[in-house]
Amino acid sequence: MNTNANTIVSLHTTSEGVVVWSRCSCGRLQMVLVPSGFDGKGLAAGGHDIQCPHCGS
Repeated sequence: MNTNANTIVSLHTTSEGVVVWSRCSCGRLQMVLVPSGFDGKGLAAGGHDIQCPHCGS
C-alpha cells in the first residue's frame, strides 16, 4: 500500500495502538505508533533525510 511516497511494509496491533512500518521512496525505514483511545500519545521513529522531499511528510 502506498501513502504519498511511502510504502507500508507492515501494520501491527499492540496494546498501545497500531504500529505502522513504512519505507520512503529514498529507502529510509520509518515507524509510527497510532495510539488507541483519546489520551494516548503518538510516537514516530526513523527520522528523515534532509535531501529527500518525501521523508517526514
